[in-house]
Amino acid sequence: MVQIYRNGANGEIIRGQGLSAFIHNVNYYETIIGVFEDGTIDCWELVDFEEFKTKVAEGWVVTQVPKGARISCHHLYYGNSTLEFYIEIDEFVKEVEDTIDQLQGKQTVADTCVQAFAKFLTFPTKENKSSLREAYNAIPKHLRIYVLGDMDCKDSAIITCIQDTEVSQEILKSFQRRYEYIWQRSN
Repeated sequence: MVQIYRNGANGEIIRGQGLSAFIHNVNYYETIIGVFEDGTIDCWELVDFEEFKTKVAEGWVVTQVPKGARISCHHLYYGNSTLEFYIEIDEFVKEVEDTIDQLQGKQTVADTCVQAFAKFLTFPTKENKSSLREAYNAIPKHLRIYVLGDMDCKDSAIITCIQDTEVSQEILKSFQRRYEYIWQRSN
């Protein structure tokens, strides 16, 4: 994500974050989609979240380009697409919505997941495991690797906890030690 800003109607500065996607306007143009704290989204036009979802449904904002389609990465690349990995558009829309929440100081889906993880470590019940699984699955798929801030482990502690097998007390204790900062915030 890129920190961005725009001027509001009264000259105030409105904070935002830029997310990469494509605009499909005959060809596909790699661009930064501006997501702002006032809930507006700049996708070559300033729209609200509902209008943004319409732009996505109409194919104006996309995260996937058909193989062989013309792509422009402004002044860097212009040619035919050979891309093979994409973020799913529904997951991108979830990221945009969550980014608005973050910019507005609201709890994000990652915050909810970290709280559910801490609660499960403290009280490893079936209900808390289910809540943790639900919270983790609410995070956009492409962002489910760094929820705990530990890039080396890629959220393996959460994945271990939400599996159908029971987690031993020894493993739970080791997670409590490793992620003590999370566990302490919940108590």
